[in-house]
Parts: sequence; C-alpha cells; structure tokens
Amino acid sequence: MILALETSTRDASVVVWDRDTGGLVHESVFTTDRAHNAVIFGPVEEIVKAYRDRLSGIVVGLGPGSYGGVRVGIAVANGLSIALGLPVAGRSSLEAWDSGADSYLVVGDARRGTFFVAEVLERELQGEPALIDVAEIESHLAPLRERGLSLQTPDPKVADLLPEARLSYPTARKLASLFGDAEFGAEPVVLEPHYLRAPFITMPKAK
Repeated sequence: MILALETSTRDASVVVWDRDTGGLVHESVFTTDRAHNAVIFGPVEEIVKAYRDRLSGIVVGLGPGSYGGVRVGIAVANGLSIALGLPVAGRSSLEAWDSGADSYLVVGDARRGTFFVAEVLERELQGEPALIDVAEIESHLAPLRERGLSLQTPDPKVADLLPEARLSYPTARKLASLFGDAEFGAEPVVLEPHYLRAPFITMPKAK
C-alpha cells in the first residue's frame, strides 16, 4: 500500500491506496483557507497507526499551488519517509486533477496580474504552465478551447472571469492511482516544489 498526500490547494487530502487491488483503502479530506499544517497531522497520525506495517512508499503532490500548502505536504512526506524508512516520490499536482477526462486545461491565479495555463494530456503535463496577463487570457485560450479541452480551476476569481471553468482541485486519490505500479527509486529523492516562477526576493533598502 502507498500513502498519498495532496495539499497544493485549499481542498487537501490524504489517502492509503492498495496497489495490489488498485483500490482506495482510506481517505481523509480537509479544507483550510490558509495553512494545512494546523489539520494535516491528525489524519496522518490516524493512517500511520492503522497502516504503518503495510505501507511500502509515499507519493506527494509537488504543486504548483499554495506556497505553504505545497511545502507542508512535502515536509510531511519527507518526515514520514525518514521516520518509517519508506521511499518517497513526487508528481505534479496538475496531473492529479479531479477532472472527468484525462485531458484538460488548468487555469489559475498566478498573482501579479497574471494567470497560469497548464495543458494536461492523458494525465501528462505538457511542458511548463504558461504565464499570461489577465487581459490576454481570452485570446490565449481561444485556440485551446477549439480542441475541446475542458477548463478546470482552483480559484474562484478565475471561475468568475471564465464561466465555463469548473471549480475543482487535485486529489490524493487521483495522485495515488496515477502512481499505480510505478517503482520507487532505490536512491533517496530530494523533493522540490513545482514553482510557477522563480522566488520573488526584495532586498532591503540601505539606511
């Protein structure tokens, strides 16, 4: 069995997935507007107590998404990997979206007057998400809409601007099912958050 964690958006989840049967064994879903670190440890503790001896690995969503949410998921995955002696792996949260189809677009608020647009085909992210000025989002989406790809978004702001966009989120359930029969690497893995852009650093002014 594997433990999967997805915490990149306000709707987070933690599941246990049986790789032999391809089925869900346990699922905890929780929603927070700011930081998941206040609530994630209860569900994780419950899972460890019940399934510790049957877990064979951990997989975690790497974002993009909430800075704090993504990092707490990775921190928990890394901590459990060390404490339980289990291998860990990461996968883009964009590929684990709760979408009715396996090919879709994810549009999200990238801040600083931009949206991101990610294209996922058959659950594989196609390159890096594009960063588009809000004023140009309609022209950017026009040729993509013609291909019949549905629009998914985790942001109410985007849903208000694009009425056809479905408000939805990635899930640990889908993340676990995507990992399927994939093998965990023999060597330790350094998990890195999937950032949309390089960190924005402001240097203090000289006094």
